[in-house]
Amino acid sequence: MVVAGRQPLSRRRVLEEAVRFTDREGLEALTMRRLGSELGVKAMSLYNHVPNKSALLDGMVEVLLGELEVPPETHDWEERIKEGYRAFRRLAHEHPNVFPLLVNRPPDTMDGAWLVEELLQTLRRAGFERETALHAFRALSSYAFGYAMAEIRGFTLEPNGSRLGARSLSPAEFPNLCELAPYLEEVDHDREFEFGLELIIAGMRDRS
Repeated sequence: MVVAGRQPLSRRRVLEEAVRFTDREGLEALTMRRLGSELGVKAMSLYNHVPNKSALLDGMVEVLLGELEVPPETHDWEERIKEGYRAFRRLAHEHPNVFPLLVNRPPDTMDGAWLVEELLQTLRRAGFERETALHAFRALSSYAFGYAMAEIRGFTLEPNGSRLGARSLSPAEFPNLCELAPYLEEVDHDREFEFGLELIIAGMRDRS
């Protein structure tokens, strides 16, 4: 029996609420009991839609991947690849508490397979050999994953990312880091991310 005015429980609703809750409270706070409370049901009711906590976490990854938009094929391959990974990084900014699940629980879903297929297809149509396309995809993905995670956790030696600031180091022992201290206090991460993308793609051009 559904109470009047209450939205029926479904797997999708459970997963989306889990993402909202984690965005707000953090992954450590997510329990079946607390999630059930957010949805106005007993925790046991959730098991009719997700068999266990592990399946819940996998489903949250599925929700995030569903939000990821890859530009249409009308873009040239370089811009399509860049915009795809920009969208991936934006996902980290929008869901910093959930995004690490993509690293800790690699997606094993049709959404995940679709994303890989789309990017590989773009590279193959750009003229890359099969194995080169795979290596390029993994290099780009590793870079984007790593950069996004570093932004979430804080970059080493940047004021917001490390207890050890560059200005606290000895210039005699760490001349290069000390020289960068002013820069590290006001890094333009958008510009830096674009630099990394362009660096990888520039190397790819010689392989196409």
